[in-house]
Amino acid sequence: MSSASRPIAAGYGPDIWGDKFTSIPRHFELWEAYSKERDTLKNEVRRMLVSAEGEWTEKLILINTIERLGVGYHFSEEIEDMLAEMQNAHETSESYKKYDLFTTALFFRILRQHGYKVTSEIFNKYKEIDGKFNEAVTRDPEGLLSLYDAAHLRTHGEAVLDEALDFTTYHLKCIMESLDSDSLAKQVKHALEQPLHKGITRMEAKHFILYYEENPLRNDVLLKFAKLDFNLLQMLYKQELSQVQSWWADIDVESKLPQFRSRVVEAYVWAVANIFEPHYALARIMFTKMALALSVSDDLYDAYGTMDELNTYTKAIERFDADCIKGLPGYSKICYSTCVKFFREFDEEIVKQGSYYDVSYCKEAFKTTVLAYHQEAVWREKNYVPPLKEYLMNGSITSCACPLGLSSILGMGHADTIGACKWAAKGPKAVLSAEKMSRIINDIMGYEEEHSRPHVATSIDCYMKEYGVSKEEAVVKLYEMIEDTWKDINEECLRPTTVGRHYINIFLNWMRVSDVTYKNRDGYTHPDTMKDEIEFLLMDPIPI
Repeated sequence: MSSASRPIAAGYGPDIWGDKFTSIPRHFELWEAYSKERDTLKNEVRRMLVSAEGEWTEKLILINTIERLGVGYHFSEEIEDMLAEMQNAHETSESYKKYDLFTTALFFRILRQHGYKVTSEIFNKYKEIDGKFNEAVTRDPEGLLSLYDAAHLRTHGEAVLDEALDFTTYHLKCIMESLDSDSLAKQVKHALEQPLHKGITRMEAKHFILYYEENPLRNDVLLKFAKLDFNLLQMLYKQELSQVQSWWADIDVESKLPQFRSRVVEAYVWAVANIFEPHYALARIMFTKMALALSVSDDLYDAYGTMDELNTYTKAIERFDADCIKGLPGYSKICYSTCVKFFREFDEEIVKQGSYYDVSYCKEAFKTTVLAYHQEAVWREKNYVPPLKEYLMNGSITSCACPLGLSSILGMGHADTIGACKWAAKGPKAVLSAEKMSRIINDIMGYEEEHSRPHVATSIDCYMKEYGVSKEEAVVKLYEMIEDTWKDINEECLRPTTVGRHYINIFLNWMRVSDVTYKNRDGYTHPDTMKDEIEFLLMDPIPI
């Protein structure tokens, strides 16, 4: 391909949402009524937690129910106090030994989710002398599901959890159709399709609310509180999304750059997945805007610009000066002005919120990402297939996890923001895990389409060439690498951590939304494949 030739345009579909979110009316009276009732119920739930007594089983079930319903963020201090007490008791008396598989696995999962280093050896009591799991476990479907959920929090070297995941996956598939409880059967089916630990928090909360409603032993106060809270957050998300769509419409990318992806709703879903709490609206909005700015630049490098044009654009991004726009072609000007506009507004918003943090960390990460896009274009131009390690060093950057994670950190606006930005910018294991996982799963799901046109070699191509194996063998090995990244980030979440766990969770959540978006499809490029899930999350309220 010559430096003046244009790549074959990718077959990106149009935006599928139209004005579905911009035309949503604001229901102020309903918001007020829901908020008032939620606040009343919130006090009742807090009293439940504070007054919880008895065995660990009851306390763990209460905490689990609250967190699975998606309302745990309201009671983080109360839950933390209860778990710290359990952890201390576990370290001194090993009292967990008297509990059944369901409770043991629940204890392990919840404490691991909160960063406690609970040993996986607690599951050895369910194994025979030959090292295999006791077959009696297979007759306990709730215990099996609890162990399955827990096993996904495994770290490197935890063979018992590797075995537990294989064991529970096999036996849950075997018993799923014969379970007496329809509700449990639905939960098992969903867990096998989308493991809890790898799911988008708000989507998983809504699924659990619907399961919990079918439970004859449900607590109706908890159920209604969760429904109200979910619907209130959904109303908030709709308004935020409408705001971003108006911003995008003002830029008018869809008519000016019809060959490029317009994915406002999909980008916003990633923002909600990364940081869902209501008080982080700025983080979500800035995440979405930056994702859109990165997306148009990605499309420019990946499927539209000539090499000469890309060289000029890259130099302009390195300078990040509004004057650079003069030397760019028309469509490049639109991409460039979108990026400049975003960073100018981000800076203004940070100041408006009363913070004085420098957005330079985001800007530098943005530049680094664009340079990585350019490197891919150079490789494509030369038909170069790099060694896998070289490819992943560059390709992980183009996952965009770092710049978008930094936009979330800045948007959160905590007192330790600068320290967290410095941490993320250095490329710690949490960030590297998120980047690598996202890059590989994207490559796997986009392989066939990307090979229908000139495109940079992917991790599959690099692995095939380097190790002389088939595509199918390469994909198996790459999925193993993905599982290793999950173990990496699970380790990073354990205490003590270098930065607050809420910052590490941004990158854990990045991996979760990557898992959902690229599960047997490319849900970002082809949003019709995720339409039902997005409507489930953002459009359809839960009947009260």
